[in-house]
Amino acid sequence: MPRALWTAWVWAVISLSTEGASDKASSLSCDPAGVCDGHSRSLNSIPSGLTAGVKSLDLSNNEITYVGNRDLQRCVNLKILRLGANEIHTVEKDSFFHLRSLEYLDLSYNRLSNLSSSWFRSLYILKFLNLLGNLYKTLGETSLFSHLPNLRTLKVGNSNSFTEIHEQDFTGLTFLEELEINAQNLQIYAPKSLKSIQNISHLILHLKQPVLLLDILVDIVSSLDYLELRNTNLHTFHFSEASISQMNTSVKKLIFRNVQFTDESFVEVVKLFNYVSGILEVEFDDCTHDGIGDFRTLALDRIRYLGNVETLTIRKLHIPQFFLFHDLSSIYSLTGTVRRITIENSKVFLVPCLLSQHLKSLEYLDLSENLMSEETLKNSACENAWPFLQTLVLRQNRLKSLEKTGELLLTLKNLTNLDISKNNFLSMPETCQWPGRMKQLNLSSTRMHSLTQCLPQTLEILDVSNNNLDSFSLILPQLKELYISRNKLKTLPDASFLPVLSIMRISRNVINSFSKEQLDSFQQLKTLEAGGNSFICSCDFLAFTQGQQALARVLADWPDDYRCDSPSHVRGQRVQDARLSLSECHRAAVVSAVCCALFLLLLLAGVLCHRLHGLWYMKMMWAWLQAKRKPRKSPRRDICYDAFVSYSERDSYWVENLMVRELEHFNPPFKLCLHKRDFVPGKWIVDNIIDSIEKSHKTIFVLSENFVKSEWCKYELDFSHFRLFDENNDAAILILLEPIDKKAIPQRFCKLRKIMNTKTYLEWPTDETQQEGFWLNLRAAIRS
Repeated sequence: MPRALWTAWVWAVISLSTEGASDKASSLSCDPAGVCDGHSRSLNSIPSGLTAGVKSLDLSNNEITYVGNRDLQRCVNLKILRLGANEIHTVEKDSFFHLRSLEYLDLSYNRLSNLSSSWFRSLYILKFLNLLGNLYKTLGETSLFSHLPNLRTLKVGNSNSFTEIHEQDFTGLTFLEELEINAQNLQIYAPKSLKSIQNISHLILHLKQPVLLLDILVDIVSSLDYLELRNTNLHTFHFSEASISQMNTSVKKLIFRNVQFTDESFVEVVKLFNYVSGILEVEFDDCTHDGIGDFRTLALDRIRYLGNVETLTIRKLHIPQFFLFHDLSSIYSLTGTVRRITIENSKVFLVPCLLSQHLKSLEYLDLSENLMSEETLKNSACENAWPFLQTLVLRQNRLKSLEKTGELLLTLKNLTNLDISKNNFLSMPETCQWPGRMKQLNLSSTRMHSLTQCLPQTLEILDVSNNNLDSFSLILPQLKELYISRNKLKTLPDASFLPVLSIMRISRNVINSFSKEQLDSFQQLKTLEAGGNSFICSCDFLAFTQGQQALARVLADWPDDYRCDSPSHVRGQRVQDARLSLSECHRAAVVSAVCCALFLLLLLAGVLCHRLHGLWYMKMMWAWLQAKRKPRKSPRRDICYDAFVSYSERDSYWVENLMVRELEHFNPPFKLCLHKRDFVPGKWIVDNIIDSIEKSHKTIFVLSENFVKSEWCKYELDFSHFRLFDENNDAAILILLEPIDKKAIPQRFCKLRKIMNTKTYLEWPTDETQQEGFWLNLRAAIRS
């Protein structure tokens, strides 16, 4: 069976089997890679029908109470199993026996009161095991982890019932990247319990009271890199020099998270820094100091420095008695060797000048999210303060004047990196003073509308992102990196102002295009991030971006962040995928082609009009429209002629000599309208025809072969036929001067053909004896 069909069959089996596993449960959702998601589905048991195709199974946050020997026996390729946050109280002995490929197992926050080493005896390659938050009191009488040689992350314990740690508990473990022990109510710690682990990279220890802390430290101080103490009340902590003084220590980093100190216990912790000599970094995160900072009577004079501590980090420090707190002058002398200090979000408004002067080794100072202002900064950055400081971070404080801030920092001769972002500067003066070695400046999120020559010319890195800038026209000859995202720029900066720029991030502005010439003008540019702009996907822009394969090496966020904003039919598409029509990209060629086609079409229309008498039809239509505007019938008093005569020029002899003589010289005489004689000179011929017909009682048509061959006496006279027959009256008199084949009459005179088929007409007799009767009939027709 092909692999694809086999995979599809496996998922079908899983879905069908799971649907029937529980009336209350929802089916698992599995993808072709073997990842099955069943978390938060109200399952009360492990779904049946699971097969070898399952690689990852998430059943966390359900109501499962029991794991049986056969529930997972077919999941031989399972690598990740999440059973956390259920109600599991029983796991049978061989429940995980067949999971020899398992690397990740989470049984946290269930109701397991006893743990068994038999669960893990076949999990040789298990790397992650989480047993936190269950109901057990100990880890068992024998070692749980002796069969787990590849375990790298282990989490054990709970916040209530876990009270004892025994010597055999961690036997078999030699190296752990992370060990978390939640022992809030620890009462018994057997010496050397953790000493069996030869190397622990990171130990997270939850202890409510510090009674057994030193005992634990003795066992791990030589094998641990990074200790994190959580949720501990150190009010009663007392450091004993005898317990650790002779030990070789490897601890490099120490974190206190949500820990409570007093003035006394803080001194004890400082003593610890001296004796655990390997500590390089100390962090206090979300801690509380329940004291007033009075260390003068606490034998601090015997402690000359903070051991080898180089980095001190304090975040969210709470001091309930802040307004009674001392000036800390008694601990100034301890800070001389510290090189990096971060005090963040701790309501610091002042660093006393004397303390600043004692920080002789300080290279990095971060006072972010505090209450520093220009007034207090003046005292902090006093003469001889922070003599070797290179980086100063004053992000999100209460600074308002960029000019004054720069002047106050002139005392920092070695300052190269300044972060004063998220302060409310609003505007920038024309000129400023800065320390002479400034190379990096962060002015992001300061609400500035424009930049001036206030910026130091020595800058190599400038961050002015998230402001209200609509242009960048500064000359910064040494600038290598420019961060100017989330502004209102419409174009890329002029490359001639930034000759050595190598990195530019200008995303989320209002730039609608950039060209190859613009990018090439930045001769040293290696990285450009310009996504999130409102790109107009013109033909030139698409040709440039889609035709340059090397562009992807420069554009860091290409292609996903480059989207078209217009034209509308490609809006939202990736620039890489957008396609425009031929007419949009070759408009001149298309216009030329259309013009040529129109010319040919007009030429063809002209030929067809000539061949099919189209001009005649148009003239007739225009005349018809003109005629429609006039009254259908002239009043009787306006009749001037008895008949209007329409004839061919070649039949003029017959009309002008015979007809005129017989009708106009008759008594009483008839008055005829002839175009040669009676049309008004200078008047449009169509109007003459219309007026003559309307002022005539009858209209006589003299039909002959000449009439047909001369295109019916020219088109202008033919309109009389059109006008007359359109009114459907009986004013027409047809005289057939000679026999005419009706088929010879052109199709455009369809009404004339119809009248000849439906009306009686007079034929001119060749026999002279019959001609007198012809004239009698004609006179009678005119009078009718």
